[in-house]
Amino acid sequence: MTDELSKKASSATKWSLVTEVVVKLISPLTQIALAHILAPEAFGVVATVTMVTSFADMLSDAGFQKYLIQHEFEDTGHLYRSANVAFMTNLFVSLVLWLLVGIFNEPLAALVGNDGLGIVLIVACASLPLTALSSIQLALFHRTFAFKDLFVVRVAVALVPLVVTVPLAHLGFDFWSLVIGTIAGNLVNALVLTLKSDWKPSLFYSFAELREMISFSAWTLLEQFSIWLTSWMGTFIVGSLLTSYYLGLYKTSISMVNTGMGIITSATTPVLFAELSRRQGDDESFQSAFFRMQEKVALFVVPLGFGIFFYRDFVTTLVLGPQWSEGSLMFGLWALSSAVVIPIGYYASEVFRAKGRPKLSFASQVAYLLIMAPVTYYAATLDFGSFALYSSLLRIVAICIDIFILKAFIKFPVGKMIARLAPIFVCSAVMIVAGWVLADFGIPTIAGIIACVVVYALCCEVFPSTRAQLNGILSRFMR
Repeated sequence: MTDELSKKASSATKWSLVTEVVVKLISPLTQIALAHILAPEAFGVVATVTMVTSFADMLSDAGFQKYLIQHEFEDTGHLYRSANVAFMTNLFVSLVLWLLVGIFNEPLAALVGNDGLGIVLIVACASLPLTALSSIQLALFHRTFAFKDLFVVRVAVALVPLVVTVPLAHLGFDFWSLVIGTIAGNLVNALVLTLKSDWKPSLFYSFAELREMISFSAWTLLEQFSIWLTSWMGTFIVGSLLTSYYLGLYKTSISMVNTGMGIITSATTPVLFAELSRRQGDDESFQSAFFRMQEKVALFVVPLGFGIFFYRDFVTTLVLGPQWSEGSLMFGLWALSSAVVIPIGYYASEVFRAKGRPKLSFASQVAYLLIMAPVTYYAATLDFGSFALYSSLLRIVAICIDIFILKAFIKFPVGKMIARLAPIFVCSAVMIVAGWVLADFGIPTIAGIIACVVVYALCCEVFPSTRAQLNGILSRFMR
C-alpha cells in the first residue's frame, strides 16, 4: 500500500506542479496588467470586500472539505452520501449568509471601511452558492489524488480574469472589474468541476450523516475561523487606521508574493494533506512522507524568499510598476518571512489536520492572534514601513508556537526537522552574501540574479541532503 500510495502522491505532485506553473504564469500576467491599469485604491476596496466574502465562504464550507479528504469511509457510497450532505448544508448556509449580507450590507461596508459601497458586498456574495458546490468537488478530487483531472479546471479558471477582468478594467469599471471577474471565475470553476466529477449533487440528505461529520468539522470550522481572523486582521486594521492607498499596497504586495510562491505551495500542500491523511496510523511512514515533501518545497521556497527580499525594489517595480514603489519593503519582508513560514508553519498545520487534531491548529491560531492583534494595531499607528516590519516579524512568532505544539502534543521530531532544513537556509544565506558582493561591485541586477541562482545551486551540491534532493528533482522532470 505504501509503495502504491507513494506513486500516487508522486504523480499527483507532478501534475499539481504542472498545473500551478501554468496557472501562475497566467495569474501574474493578469495581476501585472491590472496593477498598471488600476490605482492601489481599487485593490484596497476589493480587499475589504474579499474579507467579508471569504468569511462567509468559510462559514458556508463548515469544515466539510477537510473532513471528506481526511476521514476513512466504509465505501464509495458512504463517501458520496457524506459529500451530498455536505453540499446541501453548504448551499443552505451560503444562501442564508447572502441574505444576511443583503439585509445588513451598509453596516458591513462601513465596518470594513467602505462606507456607501454595500451594493458591492451584495454582488460579490453571488460567489457563495458557487463555492458551496466547487469546494465539495475539489475535496473529492484531492482525496483520490486526481490532480491530472484538475489541470483543465484550474487553467480555465485562471484564464477568466484575463478575458473578463482586464477588458472591464480598460473600459473604466474600476473595482467592479475585479468583483465581476471573481464571480465569473467561480462560476466556471463550479461548472467544469461538476462536469468532470463522478459525483453529482442529488436531493439526498441525512441528519445522521450530518451528525457524523459535525464531530470533526466543528473543530475544523473553528480552526478555519481562527485562520481567517489571523489572515485578515491586518487588512481590517489597515482599512480602519490607514487609507485605501496603503491597504492596496499591503494586500497587493502580499498577494503577489503568495502568487509567486504559490506555484510551489499550491502544488504540494493538497497532495501532502491527502497523503498524510492516508498514512495517519503509521508514524514512521507519516514522518518520512512529511520530510520528503517539506525538503523539496524548502529547496525552492527558501532561496526565492531570500532573493525577493534582497532585490525587492527591482522586483516591485518590474512586477507592479513604479507607482507601487512605496510597497517594496512590504513586498520584500513578506517574501523573506514566507521562506520560513511556508516549509514550517504551513506544513505544521497539515500535520495537525492529517492526524485528525484540528483542535491543535485552532489553539495555535488563537495563541498567535492574542499576540498579533495588539502588536499589529500598534504598528499601524506608526507608519507603513514599521507596519511592514512588525507584520513580518509576527509571522516568526507563529512559527515558534507551531513548533512548540508539534513537539509537545504530536511528539514530532522537531530537532530532526530543523537539522534537515538547515543546509537549505545556509545555502540561501550564502547566495545573498554573493548577491551583496556583486551589487557592491556594480554588477547589473539581472546578471546578479543569475549569478545568485548559480551560487545557490553550487552550494546545494556541497551538502549531501540538498544535492540528493536537487538532483533527484531535476532528473525526474527531465525524463
